[in-house]
Amino acid sequence: MRFLVIAGLLLASFTHSKAQSGFNLSEKGCATVTTPQEMEAITDYVNNPQVRAKTTSGVDSIPLSIHIVSRDNGTGRYRLDYLLSVLCSLNTRYAPVGFYFYLKGPVKFIKNTSYYIHDYSNGAQMMYQNNVPNSTNIYFVSDPNGACGYYAHGPEAIAIGINCALPNNTTVTHEIGHYFGLPHTFSGWENGNTPSNPEKVTRGLGANCSSAGDNFCDTEADYLGARWQCPYTGTKTDANGQLYKPYPTLYMSYSDDACMTRFSNQQIGYMQNRLVTNRSYLLNANSPTGNANIDTNINVIYPTNLLYSNRKTVSWNKVAGAQYYYVKAGLQLGSAIRQDTITADTSLTLYFPMVDNGTYSVTVIPISDINLCMKAQKRVVFTYTSATTSVPTVGSENSALTIYPNPANNNVTLKLNAKAGSYNVQISNVSGQKVYHQLMIVQSASSQLSVPTGNLPNGLYMIRVSGDNATWTEKLMVQH
Repeated sequence: MRFLVIAGLLLASFTHSKAQSGFNLSEKGCATVTTPQEMEAITDYVNNPQVRAKTTSGVDSIPLSIHIVSRDNGTGRYRLDYLLSVLCSLNTRYAPVGFYFYLKGPVKFIKNTSYYIHDYSNGAQMMYQNNVPNSTNIYFVSDPNGACGYYAHGPEAIAIGINCALPNNTTVTHEIGHYFGLPHTFSGWENGNTPSNPEKVTRGLGANCSSAGDNFCDTEADYLGARWQCPYTGTKTDANGQLYKPYPTLYMSYSDDACMTRFSNQQIGYMQNRLVTNRSYLLNANSPTGNANIDTNINVIYPTNLLYSNRKTVSWNKVAGAQYYYVKAGLQLGSAIRQDTITADTSLTLYFPMVDNGTYSVTVIPISDINLCMKAQKRVVFTYTSATTSVPTVGSENSALTIYPNPANNNVTLKLNAKAGSYNVQISNVSGQKVYHQLMIVQSASSQLSVPTGNLPNGLYMIRVSGDNATWTEKLMVQH
């Protein structure tokens, strides 16, 4: 079962989307449409305490299923380090709400250009086909219907534009607010419209705050349905001639990302209530299994300074508290990532092209389903050499792994000279995806294992055998 998790987490080859500066939520806008029924539900909540179902102040765990969409050829997908940073910030922002988001299962990767750049119709198809039940499903795409993002009624999922999901953006926070029933603070003013009943600045006697705007009375009247920087310096007035003074700090507004820091008390109460009354399936989902405390003792075992052409596999120690590891590799200088993945294994085969005597780096970061904040990490700088090494192990063992025949047709035999014990045998393709996994029991100084290869496509593979604090890898060519 663990092997299936690993296989689901590893990536095919890709090219990262170039999202250097990104877009502010309010530059491209939000395509969520809040229905009249949802607005009526807010008015009912504000005016009728008896409909409020949330009575506890504890923290509710919310499962997230993450789908990262790329083009048909696998290029352009969202960066995984950005994803982890955004999800870490998400929990900080939702802490006052009493929501804690955790990663449910492996990140899922979808190669489909019509989903990568989509309209509402293709977006709905994407969601209906791929949604994980009893979870909050979020899809990271290039262009979600021409906007920064939206929450879709019906499929009940969220689409986010990758250029609006940089580490400091609030788009994911904003769209999850919609998912839990919140409208824009400027509701009614979207797309340059002027509502028939605009919200008045006045609170108290004569106020219409529970039936206009976002229907919350602890959010100031807001007419700004386009990007604005804080503080507000405009001179527009309401129907009574009073100056609008919108709050720039509310996540459901269109103020600059740097200005947004909070939800109002009524917004918080309504999201809590919505969870219990409309999204109780999230509370019935399987609880997170990971540890919030992750050991900081992470060490890259190989490479230390040289990466040999016949040992293009990075390995590291198992870290207490970690369920997964985020691994990224690329040039030593600059931010270009040539390969990255989230894996439950403690090794990864590097498949991106490297030049002889070129300098590269690899970073390994332990995480768990409830701790995605990348606090502990180990970065190693190494030089790639086209030379080969005769040392068969990563560690201090002197035993060797041999495989034959090579190339293989229907079967390959593994011969291992090692201490008695149990060893994991894994075969990976050049994309790093695991295609075979089996336990090998060594009872004497030399043991053999026959592995079927008849179902493997022609091509180059890496065989990795690990156990007793040692690791061996060999290249295998399959040729039918």
